[in-house]
Amino acid sequence: MSHRAPQIAGIIRSLVATIALDIPPTVAGLTSIADVRVSTDLSYADIFVSSVDRTEAAVKFLASKKSRMRRELAEKLKTHRVPVLRFHVDVEGQRGERIDRLLSSLS
Repeated sequence: MSHRAPQIAGIIRSLVATIALDIPPTVAGLTSIADVRVSTDLSYADIFVSSVDRTEAAVKFLASKKSRMRRELAEKLKTHRVPVLRFHVDVEGQRGERIDRLLSSLS
């Protein structure tokens, strides 16, 4: 992994989290950025989103703001290219929540 990838991932996470605050409650509940993974060549950033409810709607909302985010990233990053942003539902987080519910139902 490039030594710049974690730094760029942090900048992307901060920017996307700020924009996630703009998601109207009618679209999705409390939304968080679970993980950001930047490719070694810095051309792609996979952003994993979790939400209390309607995670797919939160992903769709954030994806609709991609061009705005890339413009803002271009201003902040000192690289030749701005990563292509790809949004995903955080399935790992959902699995963890399901396991927690199952464990608490056993006690």
